[in-house]
Amino acid sequence: MVEPKPHACASPFAAGREIGRYGDAAAGPTLVVTGGVHGNEPAGVVALGRVFRELEQRRPSVRGQLLGLVGNSCALAQSTRFVDEDMNRVWTKTAVEQLRRQDPARDHSEQREQRELLAILDPLLAAARDGDPRRRALLLDLHSTSGGGPPFIVMGDTLQNRELAFALSAPVLLGLEENIEGTLIEYFGAGGNVAIVLEGGQNEDPRTADNHESAIWIALVTCGLLDASAAPDYERHRARLRAAASGVPNVIEVVHRHDIEPHNEPHFRMIPGLKGFMQIEKGRLLAHDGPHAEAQVTAPFSGVLLMPRYQPKGLDGFFMGKTVEPFWLRVSAVLRKLRMERVISLLPGVQQNHHGPNTLAVDPKIARFFTLEFFHLLGYRKHVEHEQRLVFSRRDDRL
Repeated sequence: MVEPKPHACASPFAAGREIGRYGDAAAGPTLVVTGGVHGNEPAGVVALGRVFRELEQRRPSVRGQLLGLVGNSCALAQSTRFVDEDMNRVWTKTAVEQLRRQDPARDHSEQREQRELLAILDPLLAAARDGDPRRRALLLDLHSTSGGGPPFIVMGDTLQNRELAFALSAPVLLGLEENIEGTLIEYFGAGGNVAIVLEGGQNEDPRTADNHESAIWIALVTCGLLDASAAPDYERHRARLRAAASGVPNVIEVVHRHDIEPHNEPHFRMIPGLKGFMQIEKGRLLAHDGPHAEAQVTAPFSGVLLMPRYQPKGLDGFFMGKTVEPFWLRVSAVLRKLRMERVISLLPGVQQNHHGPNTLAVDPKIARFFTLEFFHLLGYRKHVEHEQRLVFSRRDDRL
């Protein structure tokens, strides 16, 4: 148990959890935009401030509400990724339930922040569950990376997430949820809500806040809150994100995460000069993961390098992925619209899992050919390996 610390943040970010609200929640969906979930990533907070100032000056009519939230005010005040615990790894069902039972006096820094966010988000999510499209809740979580590279999107692969993600004209990463858990979009999207991350660029690069600002305006239009004609310089915002991601594959499947052991966290060092979306050959030296020079980490296969860690905190050393051809996304969309998941449990080696209707257990000895690829097409992601079976889960596609 991490011992609680005083909750004092001498920072303009700590003045309030809300950066701003604009519009009327009763008139349509609520688009929640979060910035600064990691405290060394301030660009999202900067971008939200710009957008709210523009909205207050222009006063356009919106069909719903934009809500801007600070994710981790104390970490922002200290310009550090987190104070006690990574704020974007604490949103598992188990962790949230434990927090609800816990005496608030025992909360450490991120738990206090999370408790305040839950007080705002839970009523929105509860209202969204009644199925009224006017009360939909959508999340755009703004992040940045220490290693740099083009902006890109992280999402759970549902059809409703695809609509917003591809509207932003940035590369999309699939499968990250098989490699990390406890993210804010995982919690927000669990009930079928739209929830995506935009990684806008390098943490300190001023262009990152520009990319985030453009993404917010595009999201407002895509989600139906704002007419394109009412968004200032809308085409310029679209062109900005297209240009920032020029020459990068549209979709990448994340297939590898280099996990840093906690005792090696202070010793991990990426090789200088690497950036996100670089093509890497198998065997290339990427990092040193330990106090000794011989603790070398090389690329396990030829592919795309993602999110190399050039910061002192965090257990994600880097990720690697492979390009997904657009054809397979079109195939998967057709299969899902045909509701093929309803018959998948009839296949050899596949059975319904006791965890719920959207969870399947697969015997890899029987269903051994292209198992991962096939389940990915239908929106399933490998959740755990249990009793020599692969357990897959999926979120509902709201059609």
